[in-house]
Amino acid sequence: MLSEDEEESSQMYHLANAILEEYKKAAPLSDLDTAVYLFRAALNLRPAPHPLRSDSLKDLAGALVTRFSLTNQLQDLDEAFFWDGEVVRQWHKVSMRRRGQSVRRDISAESDVTVVADSDNTKASELNELAKSSLANFNKSAQLSSLDTAIMLHREVLRRSSPHPRRVISLGSLAEALYARFCGTDDMTQLDEAISVLREAIEACPESDAHRAELLSKLCAALVTRFNKTSQFLDLRDALGLLGDFRQLTENDDVREASQLLSVATNLSEQFYQSGQITELETAISFFRRGIALLPVDHHNRLSAYDNLANALIERFNQSAQREDLDKAISLNRDVLDLQPTFHPERYISLSNLANTLMRRFKQSGQREDLDEAVSSRQQALKLVLTCHHDRPGCLNNLAIALMTRFDQLGQPKDLNEAISSHRAALELQPEPHPDRLGFLNILANALMIRFDQSSQREDLDEAISFHRAALQLQPEPHPNRFGSLNNIAIALMTRFDQSGQCEDLNEAISFHRAAFKVQAATHPDRSGSLNHFASALKTRFDQLGQRVDLDEALSLYREALALRPVPHPDRPECLNNLAIALMIQFDQSGQREDLDEAISFHRAALELRPGPHPDRVSSLNNLASALKTQFDQLGQCADLDEALSLHQEALKLVPASHPDRFGCLNNLAIALMTRFDQTGQYKDMDEAISFHREALKLRPAPHPDRSMSLNNLAIALITRFQESGQHEDLDEAISFHRDALELFPPSHPDRSTSLNNLATAIILRFDQTGQREDLDEAISFHREALKLRPVPHPGRSGCLNNLAGALMTRFDQSGYHGDLDETILLHQEALELRPAPHPRRFVSLSNLAGALNSRFNQSGQRNDLDEAISMHQTALELLPASHPYRSGSLNNFAMALTTRFDESGQREHLDDAVNVYNECLDTLVSGHPNVCVTSGNLASTLKNAYFHTHESEYLDKAMAAYRAAVTCEAAPPSERFRLAKLWARYADDSSHESTLDAYQAAIELLPRLAMLSLDLQSRHQALTSGSDGLARDAAACAIRSGQYEKAIELLEAGRAVFWSQALQLRTPIMDLRDVAPELEEKLRSLSIALEKGSLRDASRNLSDTSQKVISMEQEASHFRRLNDEWLATLEQVRQLDGFRDFLRPSRSTMLQVAAANGPVVILNSSKTGCAALILTLTGVQHVPLSDLSFTEVAILVQLIRCAIAHDRRDPSLSESSRAHVEGLVRQMPFISDSLQVLRLPLERHVGRVSAISAEPDDIFRYVLGVLWVSVVEPVIQWLDLKKSDVLPRLKWCPTGLFAFLPIHSAGVYLTNMTECTSDYFVSSYTPTIRSLLSNTPLSTDSFKIMVAIQPDTPGQRSLPCTLDELRNIEIRVPGKGLVKLVRGSVKEVLSHLPETSIAHFACHGLQNTENPLESALLLQDGQLTVSHIMQQSMPNASLAFLSACETAMGDENLPDEAIHLGATLLFAGFRGVVATMWSIADADAPKVADTFYEILFKQASSISADSSGPDVTQAPRALHLAVAKLRSENVSFVRWVPFIHLGL
Repeated sequence: MLSEDEEESSQMYHLANAILEEYKKAAPLSDLDTAVYLFRAALNLRPAPHPLRSDSLKDLAGALVTRFSLTNQLQDLDEAFFWDGEVVRQWHKVSMRRRGQSVRRDISAESDVTVVADSDNTKASELNELAKSSLANFNKSAQLSSLDTAIMLHREVLRRSSPHPRRVISLGSLAEALYARFCGTDDMTQLDEAISVLREAIEACPESDAHRAELLSKLCAALVTRFNKTSQFLDLRDALGLLGDFRQLTENDDVREASQLLSVATNLSEQFYQSGQITELETAISFFRRGIALLPVDHHNRLSAYDNLANALIERFNQSAQREDLDKAISLNRDVLDLQPTFHPERYISLSNLANTLMRRFKQSGQREDLDEAVSSRQQALKLVLTCHHDRPGCLNNLAIALMTRFDQLGQPKDLNEAISSHRAALELQPEPHPDRLGFLNILANALMIRFDQSSQREDLDEAISFHRAALQLQPEPHPNRFGSLNNIAIALMTRFDQSGQCEDLNEAISFHRAAFKVQAATHPDRSGSLNHFASALKTRFDQLGQRVDLDEALSLYREALALRPVPHPDRPECLNNLAIALMIQFDQSGQREDLDEAISFHRAALELRPGPHPDRVSSLNNLASALKTQFDQLGQCADLDEALSLHQEALKLVPASHPDRFGCLNNLAIALMTRFDQTGQYKDMDEAISFHREALKLRPAPHPDRSMSLNNLAIALITRFQESGQHEDLDEAISFHRDALELFPPSHPDRSTSLNNLATAIILRFDQTGQREDLDEAISFHREALKLRPVPHPGRSGCLNNLAGALMTRFDQSGYHGDLDETILLHQEALELRPAPHPRRFVSLSNLAGALNSRFNQSGQRNDLDEAISMHQTALELLPASHPYRSGSLNNFAMALTTRFDESGQREHLDDAVNVYNECLDTLVSGHPNVCVTSGNLASTLKNAYFHTHESEYLDKAMAAYRAAVTCEAAPPSERFRLAKLWARYADDSSHESTLDAYQAAIELLPRLAMLSLDLQSRHQALTSGSDGLARDAAACAIRSGQYEKAIELLEAGRAVFWSQALQLRTPIMDLRDVAPELEEKLRSLSIALEKGSLRDASRNLSDTSQKVISMEQEASHFRRLNDEWLATLEQVRQLDGFRDFLRPSRSTMLQVAAANGPVVILNSSKTGCAALILTLTGVQHVPLSDLSFTEVAILVQLIRCAIAHDRRDPSLSESSRAHVEGLVRQMPFISDSLQVLRLPLERHVGRVSAISAEPDDIFRYVLGVLWVSVVEPVIQWLDLKKSDVLPRLKWCPTGLFAFLPIHSAGVYLTNMTECTSDYFVSSYTPTIRSLLSNTPLSTDSFKIMVAIQPDTPGQRSLPCTLDELRNIEIRVPGKGLVKLVRGSVKEVLSHLPETSIAHFACHGLQNTENPLESALLLQDGQLTVSHIMQQSMPNASLAFLSACETAMGDENLPDEAIHLGATLLFAGFRGVVATMWSIADADAPKVADTFYEILFKQASSISADSSGPDVTQAPRALHLAVAKLRSENVSFVRWVPFIHLGL
């Protein structure tokens, strides 16, 4: 039983505790939490060495201790200790500064603090005051009366009972109440008493008592609170000691063991750093892991343990390179961040540690994700460090380094620019005379140097040099690191020299290197590096000036550097590599085999010192491979090339797909494979090289700085393949890549000239293929620009001179402009001077200059030019070994010069020399090589000349065989093959050689390739003007002479109207194919649609076009070329099917005979070897000689007709000059027959005497039409045995050449006493080709519609008022339901109606554009309805077009066989028949002809319903025949009634 006093004491004790607990529950913790949060925010705005930071630290620590006193959360107490510890450290720095000792911060910190202090008056101060306000609110909330009661009760309990059984607890409770009252009153006596009471309680508490730990933590908190109030360091020291006692009491055995293990591990780690004994590090890692395993998850020591273990693992990785250690270290770094609250003051350090470890792993594995995360971590770390924080410069620097590393990988300018900005910011935080400023100057200068390498912005280079000079000034003699700045500025000056070529920079750089060399101690660890840089500068000056003393000194320095790095020095491989490279240069100069052998030996030694998995082994493999390739180039030993390839392949295997060095390995291996291809001709090597180059390009996406090099390498390889195979896709792609590369080089870039040269060379190759003059002009422009960028003494100037000269020579060959030839010779002479012996490219300049001199000899006949050319060719060949890839070209050029000498001398030995050299050249070329075409063609020309000199048939046979070999070379450009095929045909024809017809056939078969479907319409037309006119007619004449009449027609069909034949191919129905192979049918249909659409594009170019436009147009052209190739390949697939062997091939004569089903077709062939008519009937082809008419006489007839129609109708008589011209023409016509003599009499009565009566054009017409009757039409009528009849048969004329400009349909004898003409025997129609009569496209069953478009008053043209009469006449003849009237209609309106139109009638002006026939047009109200416009329309209903306009059947004088005029356009566009005019017609005649024409056509269609298909348009020729006869009956002049013709079915 308790005594009464004890019972009362117990009640007092419980009451006091209850009062205290009630106080705690009532305390507003939210205010306290707010205070802690605000104190933290204020602290973040006061980074060290802010003068108010200590106050913020103590405020935050005090608030945390207060919260601990209420919640017993130990993390609050731990954090309070951390912040108070920083307070102590700051005091220590201040005391050190006051004693004059060195400190971490620089003296400029005062200015920094001033800036921050100014800003502190705002944000930081506001936060601090808010925090204190919240803390005050918390303190004010305390019920002091309740606390006083609790204190009084505890005092009374302690006074009454001593020793009290709960004395220790009561002392603790009293102290807690006193501490709480202190918080509310800030009365230090109460805090002091609380501390004293707690000390008494602890002394009275046994070691084993469970309450001892709680008392220790309370005393610890009270002492920290007093430290924050009084700054008495002893309080903090006592608190730390008590905290240790507390942890020993609270931790279990595992925790204590963990602490011991971690302590031992830390000591072992420190010992390892001193001794380097790996066993100590291994043991430390083991202890760290065991200690961490014993720690509770939330233990406060876990964070530091993770950090220490991560550092130990990184050290072990540095020793053993075990990836597992690095991965685990990264994982631990991440765990640290997870354990660390976001507000932790050292979180930026943890982020930096993670970034550093990620950077290490990236450098080993190349994983892009690691690099990105490292950059992100460093960016986060920087955000946590304010501007005035002492670690901010370091954070800026680390971020910049990570960004620079990512830039090295991806080439993103954004990373480089951000890195430079970070370096600048770091430098600004280190003003003079901060000791770290020197390092930051150098780092920023280096980054600017890198950006200069990318953008070639001179400002970056100049600024970098300026920073290096500033760094040098900070290290005056005898500063121990002065040599470093001397080296840096020397290297930067070397870079500026490389860009500007200013020798002052080179000499100053060497001077700085010498100075660095002198001030650097011989035993300095970096001396070998300085020696290497010094040697490299000397080597560069040797490259410029050729002073052997510089190279000798460089070699000496390299050797000295190597001696300073004996085995096993880690940098010895680098020294071996540098010395080996210098020896390679010396070998290039002296040719001393010992130098090459020693270089290879050093490269091998470097490789041996870098065994796998050494990170630099890849570099050594590549270097040794390059040296071996050089040895191969010298000795030709395939073993060297094979070993080089093997080394490159090994290097590639060592770098995974994501490795940063993979690009270089791919590039090196690809180049080596191309070298082996040059030697062996194995296409596998070339294809593999291109594949590697493509992979390399993918690793350099835009805007990577190395992308341009990769684009260039791939383009060069593709061009090589093009030159071997002739595949145009390779050339297109190469040009595209070269253009992309050029876009990456601004005008000031040092590599722009190389890119310009490469692109121009590729464009020249395309010009050789296509003959597009725009390509040649663009290439010359690029070569000129490149030459300007390489002034004397640029080492690449000779190459630019050679390239520009070659392009000008090509233009001279095209235009014959002597200025180009003269400039070519001057450029080649300058290039030769820049390539003295033993320059490796001297043979090129010799050969090219010789070729130019040979051309000048051909122009001027100066014998010394020819002699000098031959001598230079011989010298060039002496410089080329038998296996050299350029030897064949040099042999060809030499043979050309020898041929010229033979032509000049006629000596047989000169001929034999030329032939032998040509044969040697052909022997060096593999079968199918594109150059076989040119060389065989040259040989054929030489042999042909030999035949003309000697008349020995053997030379003729060999010449024709050589032409055949040239023309059948599939890999050669079609234009070159076509040129040689024409020569073959001409010379074979002149010599009556048996191969003549084969030659013509080969030439005609090449026509579609010249005007391939991938070209736009304008380019197709231009391609066909390259000497193709007359080819088919000459071929047909040859076939006729040999009696092969069917073959003659086939050749005419294949070689004429190629433009339209291709268009018909794309529109030919292929329904039969759908039933057999629907997939092929669908593919052909889609390809034809795409190609036809592409042919309508505008592909015109000029030199002012932007590069983007040119690139876009070339990509478009390449796309359509691929479609064309796909079209041709699909056609071949179809032709493999049964029954489709001749699918879309030129028609055979048996197929063409179908065109004669409704009447014979008469083909009129005009050739310089004679004129003939071929009559095509259902039974075959018959030949009707036109012996009374020659080609020359046909031309005279055409000129006479033009004279007759060219005069002004208001003055029907000819002028004196015109009459004289006509007289001259008539006098040239021979008196071949009596009939022709009679026909001349009426004409001679006027032109043969001086008379007041002028000769009329009608007399010319009578003469011309009479000649055509006697010489052409009458023989045909006689052969066909036609008689005059009331029901006239149909006959279709197919005129070729100049016959196309003559009115064969009106031929006849029109004399006063006798009239007999064509229209008495048959109804005439014309057709441009026989095939156009074979259309089997079914007409649409849609409703009949006739569209009439008239233009009575076209802007800018004379009015045509009679067109309104023409419309009224048509309205009378044509039922109204199907009539669409467009008076003054626009181009858009007409085009909108064409697709549904059955009959289209145009009454307007017409225009024939002789320069560009595709722009021939009908002139409408708002513009021109051109041929190209009409060709774009799909017209499924089209049956008949009536062109009541001028010149709608006037063809192109340069290409008469292509029938490019408005009438033919509508015919090929889909209309079955077309009424057109051969020349201008009278406005009054059109309504009359139209009226009669439609009256007859619609006679049997008096009513047309909506469902009607309209009149029978096959009666259109007969209707026109009668309409013209009616007009003629009115006694109008010939010029008015003759021009109306019908085309088509």
